[in-house]
Amino acid sequence: MLGRRMLLENPSTYLTFAESEMDEVDFLAELARRTGCGLLLDVNNVYVSGVNRHHDPAEYLARFPLDLVGEIHLGGHDEDRDDQDRPLLIDSHGAAVTDPVWALYAGVIARTGPKPTLIEWDNDVPDWPVLAAEVARAARVLNRMPEPAA
Repeated sequence: MLGRRMLLENPSTYLTFAESEMDEVDFLAELARRTGCGLLLDVNNVYVSGVNRHHDPAEYLARFPLDLVGEIHLGGHDEDRDDQDRPLLIDSHGAAVTDPVWALYAGVIARTGPKPTLIEWDNDVPDWPVLAAEVARAARVLNRMPEPAA
């Protein structure tokens, strides 16, 4: 109808259901297979969900069907504590991309090569130099260039 391939995004999640017929990676892969849609990989969502649901984000990405990814999103998150005083991350799009998310992104790009990438920063938007620095960091990862010395 639209004449364009739609991309389905992996969500950020905050809890695990007691029962589920398939895990998220398998669900997204099957949904893409049945619909012909591609996938939008939000690396921050992978990290947020991994921390919140106590699973390894790198293992999730190792199983993710990267051949279906048409675009990658990066973003920041807020940190809080849950009722058991464990870390709880909120996908806020209101902070800089964290080092663990950059590392996951670099791992994905090493496996896929360059992919269109968007940095999401919707809340508490900083001054231009901060945004430009995030874009420059993404460009270094995409071009597989080393980080500048501190």
